Amino acid sequence: MGGDDLASEDEYIYGSGGPLGSDSDNDSVSSEIDGNQLKSSSNKRKGNNTDKLTSDEIVPSSKKRRKKKKDDAPVSSKSLLILAGRGIALDSAESQVKFINTLYSHSMKMSGNNEADTFSFTPEHLYTTPPGTDEKVKQFQHKNLDAFLKGPVTSMKRLKNWKHECSPMVIIVTLSARRSVELMKGLASLKLPIAKLFAKHFSVEEQVELLNGPVKGSGGGGKKRSERCYSIAVGTPGRLLTLLQHGRNEQGSDGLGALRLNHTEVVIFDTHEDSKGFNVCTLKDTSSDLMHFMKEGVVPQLERKKSNLTISMF
Repeated sequence: MGGDDLASEDEYIYGSGGPLGSDSDNDSVSSEIDGNQLKSSSNKRKGNNTDKLTSDEIVPSSKKRRKKKKDDAPVSSKSLLILAGRGIALDSAESQVKFINTLYSHSMKMSGNNEADTFSFTPEHLYTTPPGTDEKVKQFQHKNLDAFLKGPVTSMKRLKNWKHECSPMVIIVTLSARRSVELMKGLASLKLPIAKLFAKHFSVEEQVELLNGPVKGSGGGGKKRSERCYSIAVGTPGRLLTLLQHGRNEQGSDGLGALRLNHTEVVIFDTHEDSKGFNVCTLKDTSSDLMHFMKEGVVPQLERKKSNLTISMF
């Protein structure tokens, strides 16, 4: 499974032959992704350039002709999704829901699932920064994960004293192992043990053992071992999906895997973009695994009446 490196960055989500690449789906995807969302995403990245010289004043005529041809080219559904995913963490809950539902429905189509059976996410399933939050505070929170966590996490005290094995309170889904390590360094101020659920230097068996027991080394000096479990896990979609499915074959489709979300309260999509503008939701190597992780792990919890699970974008 993908998701543990940055290979195939030149390809858009799902490659060239899937439903996202077909002409018949261009109109449906375009209607699902709000044009205003694309505009706001573009503005966040480009800023205001009204005080600069126009391109017509500084670009040679031959380049102008090439640029005009490029601008006149139709925008594919794949490109629309890539654009919509840029800066998505700072968009409204409604825009985030449209984006997730579009990705999820296409992933289910590719898997052969009937479209009528596709789960539909709603703004109530997502945590976003409360309206009226100062823009500087909002920007700070979305650059510092330790500060951001205080929003979707309902109790920092319970986070520090988590007692549920196999089901971390917070699961952070990242683009790559390298990005996972970077985020873990950003959480160092919390002084909490973090489960490393990515492929680099760790086998599946080691991670299964990690999830199944209390935090190691918590009771040194002959003292009784702590019962505290890992409250935060950081990992890539491919490895998270593998751990979610691990052991289910012996128990059947309804069995529990090594990783469980029955007590998990927050799933965070880290929407950090790589050098080519892809994030965990839009990179081919991670997007499909992420949507299947949602189907097998997140959606069953959201369908429960008493579920406390929330999705958030960082």
